[in-house]
Amino acid sequence: MDTESKGSVRAGMAESDSEHPYRVLFDSIDDGFCTIKVLFDDEGGVRDYRFLLTNPAFERQTGLKEATGRTMRELAPDHEEYWFEIYGQVALTGEPVRFAHQADALGGRWYEVHAFRIGVVEERQVAIIFRDIRDKKQAEAALRESEVQYRALFDSIDEGACIIERLPVGADGLRDYRYIAMNKAMQAMFGIADLSGRTIREFFPDEVEDWYDDYDRVLMTGEPVRFVRESEPQEMVLEMFVSRISEKPPRLLAVMQDITKRKRAEEALRRSEERSRALVNASSDVVFRMSPDWQEMRQLDGRGSLSDVEGPTVRWMDDYLFPEDLPQIRMAIAHAIRERRPFELEHRVRRADGEVGWTFSRAIPVFDARGEIAEWFGMAADVTERVNARQRQQMLNHELGHRLKNVLSLVQSIANQTFRQADNLAEAAETYSSRLVSLGRATDILTETAWADASLHSLVQAGLISVGDFSERIRISGPDLDLAPQQALMLTLTLHELATNSLKYGALSLETGLVELTWGVKKDAGGEGKFTLEWRESDGPEISAPKREGFGTRMIGRLLPASFQGKAELSYEAAGFEFMLEAPLGEVIKVRR
Repeated sequence: MDTESKGSVRAGMAESDSEHPYRVLFDSIDDGFCTIKVLFDDEGGVRDYRFLLTNPAFERQTGLKEATGRTMRELAPDHEEYWFEIYGQVALTGEPVRFAHQADALGGRWYEVHAFRIGVVEERQVAIIFRDIRDKKQAEAALRESEVQYRALFDSIDEGACIIERLPVGADGLRDYRYIAMNKAMQAMFGIADLSGRTIREFFPDEVEDWYDDYDRVLMTGEPVRFVRESEPQEMVLEMFVSRISEKPPRLLAVMQDITKRKRAEEALRRSEERSRALVNASSDVVFRMSPDWQEMRQLDGRGSLSDVEGPTVRWMDDYLFPEDLPQIRMAIAHAIRERRPFELEHRVRRADGEVGWTFSRAIPVFDARGEIAEWFGMAADVTERVNARQRQQMLNHELGHRLKNVLSLVQSIANQTFRQADNLAEAAETYSSRLVSLGRATDILTETAWADASLHSLVQAGLISVGDFSERIRISGPDLDLAPQQALMLTLTLHELATNSLKYGALSLETGLVELTWGVKKDAGGEGKFTLEWRESDGPEISAPKREGFGTRMIGRLLPASFQGKAELSYEAAGFEFMLEAPLGEVIKVRR
């Protein structure tokens, strides 16, 4: 440290009686504080800066320990040039700055910074007050993502939707609302462009005041309302759901469906019942009629899949449904009756042959002249095959998820073991990449078999291909066996490590070196099948056991045999490295028939 810097530190740390309250404040504030001396090179460029004084919050905010008297490049060699440039500018110009910026070299923290020069320009000293705003930045990012998601949901729903804000009553005494947002479905429903920023009366001047009464009531009470109303100017019947978003500003969310076609269809249904019945009879779906409250089944044409019902019966739930499914079915029925809307549900049924089947039932209410439900008319499609296929797909997805977790755990383990003892990050990265390539080839083989057993011959090729074409110097022999997925991944990685180590230090590092890779199945003294795999190197350089255990050694000597529930032997004879694995056949190694 130069004499001037030492003097600055001593001056900064001196504390007289009059300075005591300020020192207490300095030590207790949550914001980080420091003073620095900016160090310039002979050409006037900033080469570094030295910390002269830091408060206790400095270490918490930066993670830098014992910074006083040391330079930034000494503490964080990879610190971005941006910081040096801006502090150098403050030191030279005397103009204070406020900014927010990320410091990748300090763990990716975000800082809100106020920097200003202290002392005379020749001293090149800058005071810095800063705050770690990483949590704030993360919250802002999460909020932006949430807003994007909600906006995407708002724009993607099939129902028309808009957000409206009540305006002050105008001089004409009329109420009005301004559109704040309008989704694409509403624009398509009315055949209009986005009216955000425009008012309802501006575009729908002839609508009755009942609309404004309902909107005002929701704003006043906070209670959402659902209603059906015909818009005569638009020649539409709308089913509306309106709820309050906020009181200040006074805003509502209105969600609407154009049910004009449905209303017309209900009327048409009364006029064309016979034609509809003929159309239904031509269908292969089950047809049924229910009483208004669903207590009685009036008729059921099972079309061969369900038993027919010729006359009214109140036992239909006992005959066709399962007790454990009744709560869900009754809830769906009650909802349809209450809302006077079609009943739709996928559920199990007892088939005519006694088997369990699945059906998708849909029934619509038939209204009488007074607008009351006279009965329900429905059809049920046999979806047993579709449900079974979906369940099989769900099972497959679950199994795939399980396999993926295992692979990711293995990738994480490879990363930890590769980089933990790495002396050179570039070499470690290259090693890590080659290991992942071998792992990827093994997963390709497993993917082709839908993650069933994998061919040992294929796995050997996948494990050795990464070291190049040594087909004439690596002699391979053994029967084609099948390995379980986890063991397939481990063996591929092990062969990759064996080949890589041989290429670097063993037989494959010399042009005369040879490797014999053999495997087979034999019976032990008890008559149980045993799997053996041997790797023998010859005509290579003299070798010795490694001084420390790296990832490759752990993989070969411990992880692989543990995966196979077997044992391994490693020999570092001067004539050449030898490795042997012995494991029971069990479920993880299978002989092809």
